[in-house]
Amino acid sequence: MAERASVGSVEALRAFKPAVIKFAELTQAALSTAESSATRTLDWIVHDQHPRLKREARQLQEEVTRARTRMISRMDPGQDNPQPKVDDRLAVDAAKRKLRAVEERIEQTRRWARQLQRAVEEYRGSVSQLGWYVRGELGQAVGALDQMSDILDSYAQIGKPSTATPPETPAATETPTPMDEESGASP
Repeated sequence: MAERASVGSVEALRAFKPAVIKFAELTQAALSTAESSATRTLDWIVHDQHPRLKREARQLQEEVTRARTRMISRMDPGQDNPQPKVDDRLAVDAAKRKLRAVEERIEQTRRWARQLQRAVEEYRGSVSQLGWYVRGELGQAVGALDQMSDILDSYAQIGKPSTATPPETPAATETPTPMDEESGASP
């Protein structure tokens, strides 16, 4: 007869199953959280910051127009070559600087939004295989662990002695063999 395999602990397989399930759940949650965080950030840039900066640029453009109008209205029309007052000129220049700064931030925001969009798409592509593996392959692994545990339990039961006693046969139903008849032994 062939030697029996040494099965150390079927319980170790059963204890490993919840760890695999927990890993799959945590991995799916982490992937989902990372993707939604990046998407929320992109939405914030595109739908909140960009429109806010555009509004601010319009307001600053109006401020530049008001400063120019004030500067022109305060010039002395009686002069041959009217010059704006210094403080009016400084106010116009300050308003223009603020407007340029906001326009630069608008351009940066556009650039960041494009970069983040590409990064989110790259992220989705790179983790899609991991997500597929976690959803599909680990589910199959859990089923395989159950199947292995059941098979090993069945295998371990093969070599164990049975606790039931074999039925006894009554002596009257035994038929004497020819050797018993020759020796004179009675059943």
